[in-house]
Amino acid sequence: MNDIFSLAGLLILSGFFSGSETALVTLSVARAEALAKEGRAGAKALVQLKRNPTRMLITILIGNNVVNIAASALATLVATKHLGGHLGPGVAVGVLTFLILIFGEITPKSLATRFAERISLLASPPIYALERLLTPLVWFFEGIIRAVHRMTGTNNDPTITELELINLAGHGEVEGTIEREEREMIERIFNLNDLVAADVMTPSRDVFQLDCNLSIETIIDLIDHQSYSRIPLFNTGTGEIVKILQLRDILHALANKRYSAQIGDLGHEPVFCPENQPIGELLSSLRKSKQHMAVVVNEHGAMQGVVTLEDLLEEVVGEIYDESDDLPDEYMLLAEGKILVDGSTELRVVENFFDIDLPGKPTDTVSLWILEDIERIPDEDEQFEIDGLKVLIQGASNSRIEQIIVERVPPKSEEEE
Repeated sequence: MNDIFSLAGLLILSGFFSGSETALVTLSVARAEALAKEGRAGAKALVQLKRNPTRMLITILIGNNVVNIAASALATLVATKHLGGHLGPGVAVGVLTFLILIFGEITPKSLATRFAERISLLASPPIYALERLLTPLVWFFEGIIRAVHRMTGTNNDPTITELELINLAGHGEVEGTIEREEREMIERIFNLNDLVAADVMTPSRDVFQLDCNLSIETIIDLIDHQSYSRIPLFNTGTGEIVKILQLRDILHALANKRYSAQIGDLGHEPVFCPENQPIGELLSSLRKSKQHMAVVVNEHGAMQGVVTLEDLLEEVVGEIYDESDDLPDEYMLLAEGKILVDGSTELRVVENFFDIDLPGKPTDTVSLWILEDIERIPDEDEQFEIDGLKVLIQGASNSRIEQIIVERVPPKSEEEE
């Protein structure tokens, strides 16, 4: 009977090591550090383990293999005692393999996948204590692994990849810890070097340009109705861009009454970039040169367009509007007292239209207002009443609310009351 209890204990330990391995590998370093900052029990040991995943895995595998070998030896001993030397070992192998698969591998690992955080916090202190206890043995195996890496020329994989960060941002948006705009900004940052200058430039046919030989007094009427702060100047002989004229250069010349000065003498040397230059590199180049505009050229040096610092920043933060831009409609009026808005529309738009005050900050989005009330991602065509307004989800995906119809809840008639 004692042998049976011992075997059961070894199976429990096997499940503990297998489940701990899955849970600890599944949990990210960032989440472990966040749990430690929250002061969660077991989080300090968890962070220590995650900082050296190789040692952590060596410790778990040593423990798991020792337990499984001990269970195999004990099962063989018990089976031989009761079934004899010929039948016992075979039965022991078959039964123990089944038990280890069910109770030592499949069940604990599936549970660890579902409850990775909780199991990691519970398992980390004993695993970390075992790692310290087995330090000489862990160092020995770690040295062997390093030697194998050197011989095979392999390097350690990065702790976290670009795709994992994007996926984490997506999960954060679903859980409500990251705003849609923040998630989109993270994705845009990683996509910067997937775009080149030709993808974001204003084509040369749409670029407002001036002849570098013109004088200040002759261009006043030309630029009077323009809203550009920088203007490319071309040479009429070659057609090449030779200078970039800034609005402040014109104002300075006018202040000094240099009305007849040629604008080519006032401009600054342009920054040139090839069509295929990644915009991440171009952004760095403009920052270092302290310029706000680059002229995009092809392999023959001919101008193809211009890229401004604003164009590049818009690839990260989205569209930037100034006083001269026409803003897009904040809502679509469907009927009297009924509007269609995007999920990213600021809550103040709804407040202003219906002349009411809603909980939350005016700069919060409509989708955040809905999510905080229902505490989940709604399905398309779902309808709610929130803070005296009827809300119909017009468009939604698995991760966000896209469009919403909002109208005031009609007052109840006396019969309904």
